[in-house]
Amino acid sequence: MTQPIVQMTMTRDELFLLEDLIPIWTEHADGFVFMLDNCTDGTYEFLMDNKEKYNILGVLTTGLKDEDHRQENLIRQTLFNEARKFTGKITCLDTDEYFDGQMSKDDLHLFMDEHPNIATFLRWVQYTDTDKVRTDGPWLGAAQDRFCNYTVPIEFMDKQRHAEHIPRNGLKTQRLEIPGLWISHLQWLDVPTVAVKQYYWKVTDYVTNLLTGVDIVECKAYDESVNDFNWTTVDVPCPLKVSPDIYKKVKLEETYKYKEIKKLIKQYDVPNLGDWGMNIHE
Repeated sequence: MTQPIVQMTMTRDELFLLEDLIPIWTEHADGFVFMLDNCTDGTYEFLMDNKEKYNILGVLTTGLKDEDHRQENLIRQTLFNEARKFTGKITCLDTDEYFDGQMSKDDLHLFMDEHPNIATFLRWVQYTDTDKVRTDGPWLGAAQDRFCNYTVPIEFMDKQRHAEHIPRNGLKTQRLEIPGLWISHLQWLDVPTVAVKQYYWKVTDYVTNLLTGVDIVECKAYDESVNDFNWTTVDVPCPLKVSPDIYKKVKLEETYKYKEIKKLIKQYDVPNLGDWGMNIHE
């Protein structure tokens, strides 16, 4: 019998997304391993209650407090090592993503069987509504590493933040194009939510550099991503599999990213790094 496809996902306080996304994820995964980072919203309980239903093979926790140092590649390596206990066929998705396309799970199995030890990139499609996606700035043709069939030991490259999603150090890479399979990304569905998310990265990068001196992503990269919310979109024939109002299930001011922004600004006297006129900083 072929090895199962196991999806690994890191998450924090995104239960409102998990509830809708896990059923979709089962279309391209046989089982799941999770890494929870200081979740307080019932994520752990939900995953344990649905362990058999969704074949959840492992639920790990970082064991870190908010103020603790995080080395992302080491956290991802721990999650990857857990997934490797069950298979070499590993996929990775963030909580606000899912796979879509013409490829079925059986097709994905066959593709991975035929391409061992080749890290595969997929188009990263940015939905702004049920049937609209962004094509401005860096988003036309953007791609991300998302799966590989591993038969050899491997480790993530050393990176404190914004690490690879799957380890690919020394491996060949390839890109699978639409309409075969792609990543549907939800973050741009709600403007206030994505503004907070992008500003959270600005603030936490700033504080990380302040405390450790590590290289960080420059603010202009986030500005290019946001593009002052002047987006160019096109209609697509593959509608979202979730409600475009999914982010309205939670109050933005109660999310951990919003609270963390406010805490860090006060704690480290963070200057306004440019919040696109959304009044997040104040």
